[in-house]
Amino acid sequence: MARTTFKRNTTAIVMSGFMVWTGVMATTASAGVISTDRMVAEYAIDTNRAEMKAALAQDNVRERLVELGVSPADVEARIDSLTPTELAMLQEKMDQLPAGAGAVGLLALIVLIFFITDILGITDIFPFVNAAN
Repeated sequence: MARTTFKRNTTAIVMSGFMVWTGVMATTASAGVISTDRMVAEYAIDTNRAEMKAALAQDNVRERLVELGVSPADVEARIDSLTPTELAMLQEKMDQLPAGAGAVGLLALIVLIFFITDILGITDIFPFVNAAN
């Protein structure tokens, strides 16, 4: 009789612990309405990033980046990490440049951004730049 009570108590404690653990591990889902403006803005950012990567995919731009010691993978990673404001500024500069000078101007702007981020210590692309402390 005492043994059966002990088994029941032990089982009840184990099951209670399992139920508490399951309740703690369960996550709640929440949904909200996404505005049209937000969806358009996110789509525009993705489109701008794709256009920027397409401009950098040109052979002459890639060759120039390699000559300057910047790998194309670093450029793509930096483009992915740009804030929407920085991306819009870069896109605006790219749209303002004449047709033939677009790639060179864009390259100069990107190298300048990399140089500034190296000085600030955010990236480490150029070995000759010492980060400000």
